[in-house]
Amino acid sequence: MMQKSTIEEIKMRFDNDVERFSNLDTGQISTIDATISLELITEAAKRIVPAATQLLDVGCGAGNYSLKMLQKLPGLNCTLVDLSAPMLDKALERVAEHTSGKVEILQGDIREVHLPGNQFDIILAGAVLHHLRDDNDWETTFRKLYSLLKPGG
Repeated sequence: MMQKSTIEEIKMRFDNDVERFSNLDTGQISTIDATISLELITEAAKRIVPAATQLLDVGCGAGNYSLKMLQKLPGLNCTLVDLSAPMLDKALERVAEHTSGKVEILQGDIREVHLPGNQFDIILAGAVLHHLRDDNDWETTFRKLYSLLKPGG
C-alpha cells in the first residue's frame, strides 16, 4: 500500500516549489491533463454561478486556478487557503493584480481553517483533494466544503 505524505512533508515540498507552480501555462504540468482540467473546471463554475462574487480556492498553491477563474469572472473576492506560506505569498501577489475584489489568504489545512458558512459562490480545489486520507476524511472535508457554499453555489 502506498504511504501518504504527512501534512508537514506536503507543506515543505510546496514551500520549496513556488516558482515552478507560479506559471499559469506550466505550473501544474506534472498532471498530464491539468491544462484541460483548469479550463473545464473554471468554465463549469462560471456557467453554474455566472453572478458569483465570492471565490474560495482550497490548496491554492501559487493561485493558478483563481487566476483562470478571474479570466472568466473578473472582480471576484478571493479567499486563498494553502499549507505553504511562500505559496500563499505568491498567490496573493499574483491574484491581487488581477481582481478589483478583496483577496484574503489563510495558511492552514482546509480541514482546520475556520471560515464562515454560506459564504462562497464557487469553491475550487484544484490539485489538493488527493491528499485526503480515508473515507471519513473525505466525508468530513466535503461536508465542510458544502457548508461553506451559498445556496446554488
